[in-house]
Amino acid sequence: MRTRNSGLSIIIVSVCAAIFLVMSIIGGIHDLTARTAPVETAVDGEVIEYDAFYALEVWVISHKLFGLIPTHQEHFYLTVSEDGANEYVVLASEKWFEDNFGSDGLARGDDVHITALLRRTAPKNGLNTREINGWLSESGVSINEYLYADFGYKTAGIFKITAGVLIIVIAALVITLVRLHALQMLNSKVGTALTSGLIVSFLALAVILVWFI
Repeated sequence: MRTRNSGLSIIIVSVCAAIFLVMSIIGGIHDLTARTAPVETAVDGEVIEYDAFYALEVWVISHKLFGLIPTHQEHFYLTVSEDGANEYVVLASEKWFEDNFGSDGLARGDDVHITALLRRTAPKNGLNTREINGWLSESGVSINEYLYADFGYKTAGIFKITAGVLIIVIAALVITLVRLHALQMLNSKVGTALTSGLIVSFLALAVILVWFI
């Protein structure tokens, strides 16, 4: 009975790992190869480009591991082009905002060129674009409630592909270590080196997963 349960657990873990592997690599490739489309007709999954002369932080999401341990924050900024034609909420770093915009929200020098990937807001836990639109309406600004623009989409794509590669590496290391265990070579220099590699790979994958939680 215990052996059957162990076998079922291995199958479930393997299927989950395979699904995560496929989704990570496909998602990463999509982010890195997304095509640029005109702002007026761009949809979810396409890259837009425009120049912003004003930006304002409108939302912050604080992520916590298991709901307890703070990991990182995501900052969302309203960005507006000088002619008012392009008004988007952009996911970007605090440093990006501080480097490009003053305390009054105006661009430092020339307008800031933005290249970002449109993503749907629905899967983004904690981003309430409807509420943002509610208080922005007083100033005559209206954002798309279903889309936000991800400024760091290329970094996200690289992380996704890296996570997929790490899954493959971990699987290969586990299979090799199981064989070494069967040959009673787990405590050899090779076994020790592979065990260390497995631990490092797990830690690297954990860091990436925490970043996306």
